[in-house]
Amino acid sequence: MRVLVFCPAIGTESGSGIRARLIVEGLRQAGDDVCIVSWEVPESLAGTGASIYLMGEGTGAEKGITEAAGSFRPDIVYGITEAWADAVGEAAKRRRIPVAFDLHGLGFVEVLELGSGYGPRFPRVKNSLRWLYAIRAADAVTAANPCLFPILKWLNPRTEPVIGMTDVARFRPEGESVRLGSGKGSIQVLYAGNYFRWQGVYLLLEAIRGVIEDGGPFEFTIVGSVGRDPGQLERWKSWFPPDRVCFLDSIEYARIADYYRGADVAILPRPFLLSTYLAFPQKLVDSMASGRVIVATDLAPHRWALGSPESGVLCPATVEGIADGIRRTGDGRLRERLSEISRREAVDRYCHLKQSRRIHEIFRTVLDGT
Repeated sequence: MRVLVFCPAIGTESGSGIRARLIVEGLRQAGDDVCIVSWEVPESLAGTGASIYLMGEGTGAEKGITEAAGSFRPDIVYGITEAWADAVGEAAKRRRIPVAFDLHGLGFVEVLELGSGYGPRFPRVKNSLRWLYAIRAADAVTAANPCLFPILKWLNPRTEPVIGMTDVARFRPEGESVRLGSGKGSIQVLYAGNYFRWQGVYLLLEAIRGVIEDGGPFEFTIVGSVGRDPGQLERWKSWFPPDRVCFLDSIEYARIADYYRGADVAILPRPFLLSTYLAFPQKLVDSMASGRVIVATDLAPHRWALGSPESGVLCPATVEGIADGIRRTGDGRLRERLSEISRREAVDRYCHLKQSRRIHEIFRTVLDGT
């Protein structure tokens, strides 16, 4: 099968860029020929064996996809995210090629809820709604998030769930690790992500204050700098003893597995928002695959992944709830049990090679007309 994958920025460190790269590698492993069309393609994708069509600055999505399809001659076009879905659909229609989309969120919800700092509201909302309308006519849609699936199923009955994916060979318990904290036998808690509102860093730091006041055996590493206010960071640093809480700048996604292996606990402190309800964090499945104990706020997507069987600590999305969740991981036997379960669940449910084979079968059904 020949699959043309369109992802506007497949090289980004965001969830959609990471998922797109995993899909490309997985489809290649499933035996498919893949052509990537994007304005930004990382060098790392050259090693996958996929063809690359790099669009020039100012090249429209429809023109780029049409030109790439003319030379690559795909059996199906696959748009990763809603972006430019109308152009993707028109280009596929012009070539009489089936079209599919993979969605992990709804852009208009994120813009409306997360504020103008996330992007110009009116044009972003208008574009998102136009793109979603175009997705109604797609031959197949894959949903990356459990709570998003029923919404997309209503929008397009040909929607199938392909929830979460991670490279379980890269994210594994064994291997090189980065030493976190003081190395004095403390329990190492890791947060890795940005500082935007939906990540819940403000809740987490308030919770850490309470845990440290208890005198418990915990040390904390906060990795990330995107969305961080330098003045606020200095105030936060003044709250904590420097040997208990360490703030690090962002690191490349390729290195984050080493940090997970250096931690005992990974934490996802997201608050309840409609955008977090419709999200399924990449860090959730990556930390599961790494065999880390996960403390996550009790949101529906986190509960879907960690609740049955119990493979992590779910806690209320409050300062005290997060603090209590961290305290629970002081039990060494609990950490050992949950670590084993989370790794097993990641291998069984989220391996990107398995998930990509599922996408391959969805495409095969489209092409067979069944």
